Amino acid sequence: MRNWCNASCFILLGLFLAVTLWSAHEVFMFDNVAIYAENGPLEALQAILLTMSCIVFLVAVAFQKQPARLICLFCAVLCYSFFVRELDVERLHVHRYVKFLGSGVGRNTTLAAAFTAILVYAGFNFSCYKKAGMQFLKSRPGISLMVGGLLLLLGSVFEKNHSILHNAYFEEIIELFGYAFVLLSAFAANSRSFVLTVAPTRGRL
Repeated sequence: MRNWCNASCFILLGLFLAVTLWSAHEVFMFDNVAIYAENGPLEALQAILLTMSCIVFLVAVAFQKQPARLICLFCAVLCYSFFVRELDVERLHVHRYVKFLGSGVGRNTTLAAAFTAILVYAGFNFSCYKKAGMQFLKSRPGISLMVGGLLLLLGSVFEKNHSILHNAYFEEIIELFGYAFVLLSAFAANSRSFVLTVAPTRGRL
């Protein structure tokens, strides 16, 4: 399983390098701004990575035990929140209920309800999940997730710096790299080496 996770890491990093070289060539050699436009190729790749991350974290929910199970569920919901943030669901040709749940008030309400439910559940065994959360952050999945988060923050810096040529491209490519690390975190969460030693004293998911 560990070899499988390492292979996934190298494959993802290789694909990211290929996408970076291709997109940089298109943007800086041919001024193809459509590459990083709204709902363009880079955003589509981001949505794919987030969808895969959400699914892989949900697989971990099915196979892990508490407290890792709840942490993986939180990560899956977090990936979903990034997905609806990156994708303009209201512009897609989908059913109006999907648009309602994926954008605006509907999106905010469902996400708030999901995160609140998870936090309330964890609150009944706060000491356990606090220790488990610290263990998670020190583990391979946690470190990968934090690296992804730092890259997303770095991307937001380029978003606001209009003095840089094609600043939006740098934002999107750095965010894509960040979401690749989120997917690596999801893969690592399914590894047999990922075990949290803290055990809940009560309650089951």
